Amino acid sequence: MRNNSIPFQDVASDIKLLKTLVMPNAPYPLIPNLMVVDKDTKKLRIIQDSKIIMQYVQQTHGLGMVKGMKRVFADMLLEMVLDDFLFVHVVNWRWGHPSQDKYLEYTFGDGSLQYEASKKLGKKILAVIKGPITRLGLTEKTTTAFRDQLTAFFDLLTVHLETYQFLLGNELTAADYSLYGHLVAGLLRDPAPYEWLASNYPVVQAYAQRVGGTSIRWGSKDLVTVRVEGDKLISCEKTIGKNHGGRDVEKHDEVPETTTKFSALLLRDYLTILVPTVKATLEFLVKDGKDEVLIPRALKPEYSVEFTIHGKDEAPFSERRMVSTHCVWMLQRILDSAYRREQRAEVDKWLSEVGCLREWKETVAIWEESGWRVDMTKKGALAKRTIDSPKL
Repeated sequence: MRNNSIPFQDVASDIKLLKTLVMPNAPYPLIPNLMVVDKDTKKLRIIQDSKIIMQYVQQTHGLGMVKGMKRVFADMLLEMVLDDFLFVHVVNWRWGHPSQDKYLEYTFGDGSLQYEASKKLGKKILAVIKGPITRLGLTEKTTTAFRDQLTAFFDLLTVHLETYQFLLGNELTAADYSLYGHLVAGLLRDPAPYEWLASNYPVVQAYAQRVGGTSIRWGSKDLVTVRVEGDKLISCEKTIGKNHGGRDVEKHDEVPETTTKFSALLLRDYLTILVPTVKATLEFLVKDGKDEVLIPRALKPEYSVEFTIHGKDEAPFSERRMVSTHCVWMLQRILDSAYRREQRAEVDKWLSEVGCLREWKETVAIWEESGWRVDMTKKGALAKRTIDSPKL
């Protein structure tokens, strides 16, 4: 919204607000949330989930959207992977440095309280928040691999950003805002990861500022280049949307080669989560026995799945994690709008370049042949059986 000069106000989030505002008006006790208030009636609605929030803002304010079959698909798939997988890499940094415990305790406390009282409250809240992290597969066995993979991702991203301003080229997309959310909330706010990221990956830090609309460097929405002759202005050009010698990918429905490389890095391991998660969700739906089922955000431990993450020198590590079902809804979104039958031949060309076509098609086939679909409703993710599948 900042990049498009849309007025808004930040609301400080705390436990009280979560209980009194978010939980009575939204399906999940989560952030981020967009609160929209009617000017006349003062009635409010809570729009939840970053993807739905961005869609609402785009449609309400007539903002431009990604074009081209491959680019739309790549944008939605990257958004999915960043939301559902890179999150674990980021919290690995947040919770893994005892040197910033005081900072985190104070930050997660109540800023209206005195320091010690706020820190004491924050410590209790952190204990609750950190609890589920190990259930997402972040354990002593995998923590180094997650850190190594995040480093490898930033290495590839830095190379990409040497040519292009954003993840898919030179236009902001939903995937950029997904990554921005992780960078700002998890790495560029806390002291320990901030020092690491800003010192080792200044290009990535500048990218985050550019996406957030706070940069005054080349590529900022507010920074221009000028050319003068004597006392006469010859030209004044914006710097946002310009690349350093890269292809004009937006005009030709192309995904930059450098984007394909960092997508491949993350997707290889993420698909070891997505495939068994879809299977476990279907098992849950069959056991429930109804034709319409509200799917919980996380299934019980009995449905946990095994996944693989590759660390330094390609060393694989296997671990188990709970089933987080949000990715099944994200998969449905992609199938509905970016991977329809008539789009698949073209999109599959890019997936083949990424190196994950077989695993992706396996996932899609399992879900589509099951006869179920899932939609986000005011009550949460609602699964409906659309056909009777002989496989269930």
